[in-house]
Parts: sequence; C-alpha cells; structure tokens
Amino acid sequence: MMETRAVLLANEAMTKDIYKLKLHVPEIAAGVQGGQFVHLQVPGFSLRRPFTVADADEETITLIIRRQGKGTSALEQLNPGSELALLGPLGNGFTPFPGPGLLLGGGIGTAALTLFARRLGECTLVMGGKQAADLWLNQLPLPIGVALEFATEDGSKGFAGNLVQYAKKSLKPGMWVAACGPMPMLTGLQDLLLQRKIPGQFALEERMACGLGACRGCTCTTTKGNALVCKDGPVFAAEEVVFS
Repeated sequence: MMETRAVLLANEAMTKDIYKLKLHVPEIAAGVQGGQFVHLQVPGFSLRRPFTVADADEETITLIIRRQGKGTSALEQLNPGSELALLGPLGNGFTPFPGPGLLLGGGIGTAALTLFARRLGECTLVMGGKQAADLWLNQLPLPIGVALEFATEDGSKGFAGNLVQYAKKSLKPGMWVAACGPMPMLTGLQDLLLQRKIPGQFALEERMACGLGACRGCTCTTTKGNALVCKDGPVFAAEEVVFS
C-alpha cells in the first residue's frame, strides 16, 4: 500500500448513472490484484472514497463508478489531466479455486470481478441487473477466454431472472463461485453454495472512512468474529460471512 498521485487520462459515461475513470498510476497498477480497491481523494471533499479496481495494465487502472452523491458527481465532472491523490492497493483480493469459475456480479458489484476475470483468462462472468439499460459489462475489453453472460430481472437481456436463480440453473459439481453485489443476492448465493457444497468467495460492499482499519467503521460479522471489510476483506470465504 502506498500514497501517491494519479493523472486522469479518460472520463467516460457507460450508462445514465455509471461512468469510468482511467488513471495513470504505475506504482499501483503494477501490483494490484482482482478484488482490491483504492481510496481516492475527491477534490473539495475531506473524506476519501473507496473504489474497486476494475481493470489494470502495467501503468493504468480503471475505476467504474456509480453516481450516487455529491462526491461521485464531482468526480464525474473532472477533465483529463486532473491529478488525484489516492491510497492503494488496499484489502485482500480473490484467489481462484481449481476447476471452472463462475463469477457473478450484481450491478456495480461487477466491477470487483472484472480484473479478476482478466487475470484468470478463462471463466464465465455474469452481470445481473434490473433491465438491459443497466448493463455495461460488454464495454470493457476482456480476454476471449472470458465468457460474458447477462441476467435481467425483466428478461430484456440474457437470462430472465436474478443471479441467484441463474446460479441455481448453471452451477455444476466441480465449479466454484466469486461474487459481489447486494446483500440479498449474496445471502441467497451463500445458501445455495452451502447446500451444494460448492466453494466460493464474496467481495463485500461497505461504507468506509479511513480504508485502513484504524477507524473500525466498516465492521462485518464472520464465523470467526467481527472483521473489517477494508482490512480483512473486502474478499471473504463465502461460508464465513454472517448475514444479519
């Protein structure tokens, strides 16, 4: 982990409320793992914001951001050439299991899986949303070995249903799962994985203040006791997360 400054190379809209930032920051790009995040300083705001690293090469990282408040709206207005302070890479990333991997991303949670998919090279990556207009996964360049699929609750693109329903239909013995998304989705997936004795990992989404574990503001519950999403996660073994 290091504190450094990044130069904004591109700021592009993906959907009506999702955009991506491409940042030149070779110090972080070289060592980041799929599932890790950076803590970004938003100009004009005191608290940093955590964003998962959705893609990386030797010198750049890509962040995919959902506009949902003043801070994320301010970032969306930045022009290429802007400098941003950030900490990273932070947290623990995904670790693959033997056998075929099924990666399941609910909405913006899909961003936690895309770099992991790139590093795997071969897997199935599924993005879920309410409708086709919410989906942006096909706008990211991924290796040919990564099979992209979609699930929409209204049936407007891909599988008709949510990601838990998709997993019930698609999971086979010998497979494993990596997932990130809303709590109801992860809760349903956890039940399914336990029933079928399928291993998996979940990246948890949580509000963070310091991003380093000092403020203890992102506590979650696990079978081993309380844990911090920023420091002990954001990736946890699927079976050890305790959902209230």
